[in-house]
Amino acid sequence: MEKTAPNHLRIHRGDENAAESSINARTTSQKFWQAFSAATGWRVDASHRPSVQTDTSRRKPVRVLPAVGMDVMADNPVDAMPPVEKASAAELAQLATEMASDIEMLQSHVRKREVELAAMAVAPYHTADVEETCASIEGTLRDAAEALRFDAAAIYVLDDDTQFLNTRVVFGLPQERLTAEPRALRGSRGDLEAMVQEVVMIDDLHNEIGSTWNAPENAGSAICAAIYKGDLPVGTLWLFSQNRKPLDKSHAAIARMAAKLVALNLSAAVQSRAQLSSKQATEAVADIAAWQYSALPASNDIASGWFVDGMIDSPDRWATGWHAWDVLPDGSIMLAIAEAVDHHANGAMAATTARAALTAHSGYRHSPRQMLQRISDTLWQTNTADQLVSLMYLRLDPETGEGEVAVAGQIEGMIAGDYGYRPLVASGCRPLASSFDIDCFESTFKLAQGEKLLAYTGGLRKDGIGQDLIGCCMRNSDSNAKDPLAMLRREIADFPIRNERGALMLARRSQ
Repeated sequence: MEKTAPNHLRIHRGDENAAESSINARTTSQKFWQAFSAATGWRVDASHRPSVQTDTSRRKPVRVLPAVGMDVMADNPVDAMPPVEKASAAELAQLATEMASDIEMLQSHVRKREVELAAMAVAPYHTADVEETCASIEGTLRDAAEALRFDAAAIYVLDDDTQFLNTRVVFGLPQERLTAEPRALRGSRGDLEAMVQEVVMIDDLHNEIGSTWNAPENAGSAICAAIYKGDLPVGTLWLFSQNRKPLDKSHAAIARMAAKLVALNLSAAVQSRAQLSSKQATEAVADIAAWQYSALPASNDIASGWFVDGMIDSPDRWATGWHAWDVLPDGSIMLAIAEAVDHHANGAMAATTARAALTAHSGYRHSPRQMLQRISDTLWQTNTADQLVSLMYLRLDPETGEGEVAVAGQIEGMIAGDYGYRPLVASGCRPLASSFDIDCFESTFKLAQGEKLLAYTGGLRKDGIGQDLIGCCMRNSDSNAKDPLAMLRREIADFPIRNERGALMLARRSQ
């Protein structure tokens, strides 16, 4: 016959963390530990209870203690001990502790996600700092409850179809409420009336008409305030009191202010996120601009008696054009200037593709026309949009000054000396990648000592800088100067930059 100790001889210890009111009900975890103690006769030391912040690799072994005192009236000492061995109880408690920790961590993630969803109801962006927003909104609910001398509060947000109310934030209620099924808006009299008249006060939820309000929690009194996005209600704030109490206008004012502050917190978090996104986008554009600038070659004496320089002025933070020069394996000088037709960020990427193609195809023999065809083929084959690029390619023999040029699109050029200037090529051809076969203009030229070659994009002409002004500046500039392009820069500085301006100059020094 199994012998049990009389109740009056046992010392019962309740859970110190148990809720004291029907509003702040016991959580599933607390109920489990009470059931564990009742079934095993052992209890878990409170200092070993799991926490979301606890590192599982550093978690202390679970310590179990007797849940009841010894039965001093027992005939056999074994009957005075708990029904489960300590080692088995400790092993079971260890597994339960790990599971409880995982559950609390999941509840923490749910809590953050619910605040994100609440913020999305106010504006179409995610929050910037979810943890900070959670703390702010929960603080608002706590302050409102304390000001009203209430016990709990919760925020419910409408879904996209405005048919159900989802629990998003709670205070004084178990976290399991966040994973509960949504409440149907249809039949929720308290929420519906609050959305119409902003605030509803319910003095007694236990009287005959108390059930008609369909309050989401079992309470004595409650207040429901609507949360607005502009003039449109997007959810409700409920405040609950365990005990019945009379409510007046001051209670309504506090609930109204709390609802507005919740909406303000959500909007502020969304605005912070938008500002952060804008800052990140600005930093990304700055990085692109810095990379483009660093990829441009610096002015230098490319060969004995030959000086090359270039410039790009853009009204945007990025550029859709570039210039390049190099000495090819056969000793000839190569120069190129390009500009995308699209002056937005897409054009900058298309220009970068053309620049990479130029580098890839300049290592073996080619003519200017062949180079343009290969670059056009690259743009055509990698074309996911209209990657149209205007490009001029030149190569010349530094010994004789004789060269050849090919141009596609709106790139102009001239040769200037002491006695005037003459056009280099005709313009008006279609840009690269307009069709499978290129449409370009080809020509040959010779650069004598003291002459300068200038190629420039259509932005100068669009900003009102005519060929006469450019030609006069180039004719009057000294080819032996340290920077022959400086005079042109000074002359066009007074013209407002409304379009991107690119220029490439090659000067042959006088002997």
